[in-house]
Amino acid sequence: MDLQELIGLAGVPVIVALVQLVKPWVSDSRWHPWLAVGWGVALNLAAGVLLGNDPARTVLTGLVAGLAAAGLYDSGRAVFTRMGSRAQ
Repeated sequence: MDLQELIGLAGVPVIVALVQLVKPWVSDSRWHPWLAVGWGVALNLAAGVLLGNDPARTVLTGLVAGLAAAGLYDSGRAVFTRMGSRAQ
């Protein structure tokens, strides 16, 4: 694993935070996974350009990071929803 992949995958929590940040303006939750993928590609492409890496590889790493962030968001939402229903 090289520096680009490490930066890309370590950015997953940042992508989740960015999606949470724009949620007040994007109320339709069907767009949240797409936003995560978009943020992932954009951030990794920017990091790849700064580090001088292959653009195709940085886009692929961004897709993986965005999809991981979307899955993390959906999994966390499911867990907290389930925990909230048990508390009642």
